[in-house]
Amino acid sequence: MSSAPTYLPRYTTTDYELWEGDWELWDGHAVAMSPAPNVRHQRVAKQLLLAIQDQLDQHQDCHCEVLYEVDWRIKDDTVFRPDLVVVCEPIETPWLEKPPSLIVEVLSPSTEKNDRGYKRKRYAELGVGHYLVVDPEAQQIETLQSVDHTYQPAEPTELTLNDGCTINLDTASIWI
Repeated sequence: MSSAPTYLPRYTTTDYELWEGDWELWDGHAVAMSPAPNVRHQRVAKQLLLAIQDQLDQHQDCHCEVLYEVDWRIKDDTVFRPDLVVVCEPIETPWLEKPPSLIVEVLSPSTEKNDRGYKRKRYAELGVGHYLVVDPEAQQIETLQSVDHTYQPAEPTELTLNDGCTINLDTASIWI
């Protein structure tokens, strides 16, 4: 007796727009982003946002901006919602359509495997130049830079996003 094939529904951004709660869409598959981040996660993300914004504001010729939990629509069946992104190109839609220069994911117990695995691989393949994986519990930041569409460890002291835009993070201010 043969078993029936398992049916896995495939969704599009049209479906995604109707969903309640926190979701991402990975190649047509719904991925729940819950439970909601805990207070420590939120505080660390906030401190990172403020630190990155402060760094960007120090460069007059820098046209980058840092955004929190914005949708990045890669194609009709794939949407990521990173914790933080730095975008250095004009945004003309309610969501991102081009790869950000930097993505920051703050680890949570429910998302760590995805952030260190699938998302790390996909972000590199999709052209995200820098990826920071932030571990609030260990108070560590893994800094990665794309080299030939794979991530290699990088020095956390200075990230060059584009002409005139660099970020030097003082991690001591992040761990509150």
